[in-house]
Amino acid sequence: MLSITQSHPLSAFRQSIMHKRIAVILAAHGEAETAGFFDNFSMTRHTLAHAGEVMNLPVPLQLMISVAGGLKNMVKFKKKNYRSPQNRITRKQAALLAEKLAGQAEAIRYDVHASFFVTPPFVEQIVEQVRDCDMLLLIPMAPIDNRLMSGSLEILAERYLPPRVPSRPQVISGFWNDPGLLNVYLDHLFMHAAPVPGSALVLAFHGTLEKDQRGNEPEFQTGSKEIATMASALRKAVCNDPRNGYERVEVAYLNHDVGGTWSSPSLQDMLKSLHRESIASIELFSCGYFSDGTETMLNAREHVVESGIRKAAIIPCLNDSEPFADYLAAKVRDAVTGA
Repeated sequence: MLSITQSHPLSAFRQSIMHKRIAVILAAHGEAETAGFFDNFSMTRHTLAHAGEVMNLPVPLQLMISVAGGLKNMVKFKKKNYRSPQNRITRKQAALLAEKLAGQAEAIRYDVHASFFVTPPFVEQIVEQVRDCDMLLLIPMAPIDNRLMSGSLEILAERYLPPRVPSRPQVISGFWNDPGLLNVYLDHLFMHAAPVPGSALVLAFHGTLEKDQRGNEPEFQTGSKEIATMASALRKAVCNDPRNGYERVEVAYLNHDVGGTWSSPSLQDMLKSLHRESIASIELFSCGYFSDGTETMLNAREHVVESGIRKAAIIPCLNDSEPFADYLAAKVRDAVTGA
């Protein structure tokens, strides 16, 4: 007589993941790690080519801006003895995430990689290297979904379909609307915060293109609505938190000066406004970024100095903090189990 035993769903899941190799790829924007001209030219060139996928940036203009940008960064970085930490931080994030995932499931081997959109190792290069893995997870290292981050990863995933890979790569996104990340942000903020009476907190996001040079709204996903949702939720959560000692909590944007009209208010305008209103102390938290880099550590600091505000402090991004690594590890586990 044939005997059939119905397996428990959890047992079935364990059977399904036995001896699997899963690649987890952190995809950050990337920045030049030296003050050399070529590294900064190459970074700018790749950045503009990436932006040129959705914006009208003729190749000759891209090359001209890249040369000027490479020279400008070379001179500025050498003068200020500055080197971007972003790529190094992303590698630390990958290493810490690998530690968190190691040993969580005996039957799974996690390979965690740091990759970048505009500096080597490039995202697609890493995907190509690990395409034989049973599962590929792509994580955009920024909280906001838009065409140039999570959208680019989705397009890349569509190019890696079976039989080229065992299964279509999965993009982990939606951070901007995740209450779990909001809690990580709050704990991180108040661990570093040191408000004084009458001080203000400025929550800084990467700005987005609102209108092109002809006054038209962009036809691609800029992430503007996602930023508005996340900014509103985080600002409200900070204001309502019993640990909050700030008199004011404001939102501002770190913008670029190419392509048209960008988000408002810019960080420069917000800081000038606070100075005019006699706010003597501010703390700046660049919550629109998962890692510190040139925009948060160099450009933002310059804007603060230029504002005339007497006392200012910069709260670091989440970077390679343990709670953020725990959060990412939980997101990976959810993706693997289908939760």
